Amino acid sequence: MRVGFGLLVLILALSSPASAEWQVKPFLGVTFGGETTFYDNEQAVGSANIVFGGSGLLLGEVFGVEGDFGYAPGFFTKERVLVLASRVATLTGNVVVALPRHLSEYSLRPYFVGGAGFVHAGAEGSFGVAEVNRTLPVMDLGGGVTGFLSKRIGVNWDVRYFRSSSKPDRQGELQGPIPEDRRLSFWRFHTAMAIRF
Repeated sequence: MRVGFGLLVLILALSSPASAEWQVKPFLGVTFGGETTFYDNEQAVGSANIVFGGSGLLLGEVFGVEGDFGYAPGFFTKERVLVLASRVATLTGNVVVALPRHLSEYSLRPYFVGGAGFVHAGAEGSFGVAEVNRTLPVMDLGGGVTGFLSKRIGVNWDVRYFRSSSKPDRQGELQGPIPEDRRLSFWRFHTAMAIRF
């Protein structure tokens, strides 16, 4: 937490108010390529699944900071036999490194992004089977491009990899023949509307 706060202060100090801009990006996309040690009898985690959310970004000439939230309903659900309802939500704080703005004023602006936060996995199953209710630390890494169609409105494409750290399970919190460690990883691709302030 202290290191993250220090990085945030440093980046904001390096970004002069005149060159910094705010961007808000509501998005819609898919998760794919998931792997988990949670109960996944329906093999749904590796399949494509709808995800939506949004991010807020303060971006200077090169560096920026971002808060990102994503929500994927039905993440552990495929056939709805054992798992009746499920979801995965991510909340991360990230550092962004982008192509200098003066080099991409009238074209796509690529960037790299990485950070950490939390992922929450939840599922409700038939007869109390396949119950999941855990929040784990998560790291994310990825990149994308943003292009503005006008002074305020643009389009963004982004791909990221999320991976939680392993955390021992507490007895009785999950049910079923599953390992003691808890891990979850997946890719997310999304398209967003970029609104610049």
